[in-house]
Amino acid sequence: MKTLSKAKLVLFASAIVLLLLTSCAVEGGGNNPNSMPTAAEVEQYNASVAPSERIACRNERPVGSYIPVRVCFRVSDMRRVSDLQRDELRRVLR
Repeated sequence: MKTLSKAKLVLFASAIVLLLLTSCAVEGGGNNPNSMPTAAEVEQYNASVAPSERIACRNERPVGSYIPVRVCFRVSDMRRVSDLQRDELRRVLR
């Protein structure tokens, strides 16, 4: 009787470990509002908006990492940030 309980306990513990390992490896569903749009979604969106409101995506490596992350921005936002950084650089170098 004692060996049967031990076998059940080992089986239960193994199932829990397997469940935890697989849950870490599976990506979430598609309803994450913070997820980046796919290339097809970007292309479809860009076809229906003005050129300054289009989305551009690129792969960037965060500081301290070699793993690239896909980031997407509106073209108007990219220009605004670029102008701001250029102005700040000029101000600092005066």
